[in-house]
Amino acid sequence: MTTHHPGDPETAAEMAAALASGEVSSVELVELALERAEAWQQATNAFTQRWPEEAAASARASDERRTNGAAFGPHDGVPVAVKDLFDVAGHETTGCSRAFAGRVATADARVVTRLRDAGLVLIGKTNQHELAAGGTNLVSAFGRTGNPWDPARITGGSSGGSAAAVAAGVVPWALGSDTGGSIRIPSSMCGTFGLKPTTGRWPLDGVMPLSPSMDCPGPLAGTAEDLWALADLLDGHRTPARDASEGLPTVGVVDGFYATHVHPDVLSAVATTARALEAAGVRTHALDGSGLDGVRDIWSAVCCSEFADALAPTPEQRARIHPDVLAWIEKGERLTPLDRSQALTRRQDVAAWFARALEGVDALLVPTTPYPAYPADARTVAMAGEEVDVAAIGPGRLTCPVNLAGLPAVNLPAAFTAGGLPVGVSLVARANAEPMLRSLTALWAEGFEPRRPSLPS
Repeated sequence: MTTHHPGDPETAAEMAAALASGEVSSVELVELALERAEAWQQATNAFTQRWPEEAAASARASDERRTNGAAFGPHDGVPVAVKDLFDVAGHETTGCSRAFAGRVATADARVVTRLRDAGLVLIGKTNQHELAAGGTNLVSAFGRTGNPWDPARITGGSSGGSAAAVAAGVVPWALGSDTGGSIRIPSSMCGTFGLKPTTGRWPLDGVMPLSPSMDCPGPLAGTAEDLWALADLLDGHRTPARDASEGLPTVGVVDGFYATHVHPDVLSAVATTARALEAAGVRTHALDGSGLDGVRDIWSAVCCSEFADALAPTPEQRARIHPDVLAWIEKGERLTPLDRSQALTRRQDVAAWFARALEGVDALLVPTTPYPAYPADARTVAMAGEEVDVAAIGPGRLTCPVNLAGLPAVNLPAAFTAGGLPVGVSLVARANAEPMLRSLTALWAEGFEPRRPSLPS
């Protein structure tokens, strides 16, 4: 069973070309996206809100602009979805928490305004882990999110609904956020591209906070071209690729921390990606990944303390927050000023580790998650002959160090397991080196053909 037909424009680039040629209208693209959203909703529960009437009106306005030669840009009229962490005027922003039901935004988040300024048509909000405080999307006031490749498995989180919507082909791209891996984790587990930008690159106005010093809005997309096009729209201008005259880039393939407690299929994807980059002319060499032990505890201390301060829930709200999420707030409240100071000092050590690792290389190649998507009811994952507790080796173990350092990182949908599950790997670069990541992503993605899951019957 499928909602995709030969000849349908699938990527944002294809949609833009079809709109420009008059082959399709924005109204038709939006109708198709909403049809697909409905078809996939039972399996994935990817959307918490869908806005057919508002989206249709926006699409009609887009078509009128294009007819009058006044399109806002090439992507005017392309559909998009946004995580339920971003304010959209006139709609609830709940963070998928019962504590914030009925919280209606009076204005758009600034990043949402940038999407509208480009003429994108918002079709709805996507499911997430409650208040973005988790990496599975199992905890949500709207119910868990199912992975399009196997709805019985997790999507990863907290931007799991955005990743599921993109992976299923409902929309070509979506907006998520990343504080400890919340774009990269579900991108890896659902098989999409996902960018965590340099911290501070895009504004947080109108975004529900988790850890303000680490929170980052960012794009998820089905292709590399679409990923960076959406990044351009968030920038308000095109991010140039790296200047080719600078010579061949060098990538360090990190072992140690990034090769310990990692599923063999994930390690295989890293090796395959390194070979693909080499074939594209990139130089690679091994890097020592020791020295990051304890990084998850540092991240947790920073995140939980900022979460408690930023959210400051009332007693009534606390009673409506899921216990797993409330535990993060309570941990933050228990941390002493000395605990917080020590965490900030150790955070600087993590940033220094990355600065050393990036000496002499342009980017680092690392696994995104320790394992592929696991069943929603599982408590352990089999890795190299042993059962590993997913609570002890969480999905964000390998992503959170980058958030502490504030660096940009991109997930590549690098491989599939024998059982048909996506596996992602990440490239990490220096602060503000998105042009390098853009170039490396393009090199890796030459010849890349997106795979699409089948709609369960």
